[in-house]
Amino acid sequence: MSRRVILILFISILLLGSSFWKPASFSNSAAVDRLYGQWLKELDTELNKLHAAISNRSPIKTIRRQFKQTRLSYKHAAILIDYFHPRETRLINGAVLARTEDDSPEAIIQPSGFQVIEEIIFSDWNKNGAAKTINEIELIKKVVTSFINQPNRSFKFKDANVIDAIRSAVIRITTLGLTGFDSPIALNSLPEIAASLDAIDRLLSIYSDAGILTDAEFLKNELQDAKRFLTSHRSFEKFDQLSFIQYYAKPLYVQLIKSSGGASFQMPEGRQPLTIDTNFLSHKMFSLDFFSPSARFQQTPDRIALGKKLFNDPILSSTNDRSCASCHQAEKAFTDGMKTAQTLDKRSYLLRNTPTLLNSVYQTRQFYDSRAALLEHQLNAVVHNEQEMQGSLTKSVDDLQRNTEYKNFFLRAYPQENPAISEYTIANAVSSYVRSLIAFDSRFDHYLAGATGSLTKDEKKGFNLFMGKAKCATCHFLPLFNGLVPPEFIETESEVIAVPAMPGKKSPTLDTDIGKYGHSRSVLHKYAFKTPTLRNIELTPPYMHNGVFNSLEEVMEFYNNGGGAGLGIAPETQTLPRDKLFLSKKEIKQVISFLHALTDTSFNQYKLRH
Repeated sequence: MSRRVILILFISILLLGSSFWKPASFSNSAAVDRLYGQWLKELDTELNKLHAAISNRSPIKTIRRQFKQTRLSYKHAAILIDYFHPRETRLINGAVLARTEDDSPEAIIQPSGFQVIEEIIFSDWNKNGAAKTINEIELIKKVVTSFINQPNRSFKFKDANVIDAIRSAVIRITTLGLTGFDSPIALNSLPEIAASLDAIDRLLSIYSDAGILTDAEFLKNELQDAKRFLTSHRSFEKFDQLSFIQYYAKPLYVQLIKSSGGASFQMPEGRQPLTIDTNFLSHKMFSLDFFSPSARFQQTPDRIALGKKLFNDPILSSTNDRSCASCHQAEKAFTDGMKTAQTLDKRSYLLRNTPTLLNSVYQTRQFYDSRAALLEHQLNAVVHNEQEMQGSLTKSVDDLQRNTEYKNFFLRAYPQENPAISEYTIANAVSSYVRSLIAFDSRFDHYLAGATGSLTKDEKKGFNLFMGKAKCATCHFLPLFNGLVPPEFIETESEVIAVPAMPGKKSPTLDTDIGKYGHSRSVLHKYAFKTPTLRNIELTPPYMHNGVFNSLEEVMEFYNNGGGAGLGIAPETQTLPRDKLFLSKKEIKQVISFLHALTDTSFNQYKLRH
């Protein structure tokens, strides 16, 4: 027998054997792909039924019922769609707001998908609405069909990635689903969350059957308990979000992380905003590395100490009488208590209110108008601003070089840099200090950590209103209560809420500050401002970018009436819902009570330390 024949036989045997044996991970991927394909086909079927109901002019009740059923079907597949196809997710389930992309702000992308359909069929129904709805259904079907026909889908369904998709889904349920974020009119969020949990259960069964989840029975029990709690409640507005998070979502998340150790669970490659941590909704979920520059300039104790010294030293200002701490005062949660700060020459006032620096590390954009990406960029801009510090980092390098104490400090903090004192190391030192100003020690945090007696009855009710009827959490996202959008935590949002120039209802006018438009030049960003954190808001009056409101009661009245729209001053681009919230005086008081529970309990220590 020739060597060639022997070689061919050997290869044939190998190929034949490979058809009977495949790695367990490949089998899991194939099982996930089969389930995903089934969900996609079910969704396509429900979309066809919705299309038919509208085309056949069925009663509006029938159309609405079929829409809800279609959404439930979508929520099964969405566990994987949201994670593996975020761009398409925006296309088929994005908010009903026009938007732009950062790389082409002049191009306006109109809203599309399920939420557009919901807005049409749950409002005044007419023939024009029917035509628009059918167009949206066909768009969704086109995307779903592309998923169904996508070749080699299973290769992306690696064990760790699917587990991470499930982890991401639990965060999405907690931070968005519980707020009614993508069911704002139909208010069908509770059944949709139950559908999501059912999909998670079926996905986890694949890994449980493969024997790679530890304590799989505990994990399944957590899922079943969560679903039972959801199905026992019918009213979204009366739902107890706080109890669901504490007693169901949190245990589910923690058990998922623990059980998935057998799947070698790891975050995807590259710098990621989240870590593998069981401290659900705490700052330990977040990776400081992601929110910092390259490893070369990440925090060290020496850099933080140096930054603190520079932060409190007026050496960076041209007049040597203003420091960062002049406006960012520790005892006021690193604000100044003024409507807007005085200019350096004390002859006028700055355009915008001084924001807190606490937790400012957990943002991907800086300044109210989002014009800076890093804290280092922000420091550079403030130092060189003629009205704020009128300084020069170039000159500061020379001044610090002549100061023996600072020179030695920089050598310790930046031993690998030559020279140790440069414009960037100055900016990085101050920024390292600012990144250390993390405040996650409020009574609300204590409650989530297990001290369930930390919140009063009114504060608990206030949280549920915050998440539900008051719609606060649809912009101020958990757990940071700012505009960092979950579950990816990569994008920091801005909103147009149409703040008045002056307080009071008599002849109100829109504040003339053009906000983000000043640097983006997108018409959608005119009067848009970054969504700030609400943590420690009790300590940071006055409020809004221009400091127009002196109390939280004024702020709540503004939102309760639909923002600037309620005052008759809103531009067409207002992103805040224009509808009134119809919060009672008691409910407003309860929301404010909860906001006070976001005050850091260690704040007295801040006063002493800083």
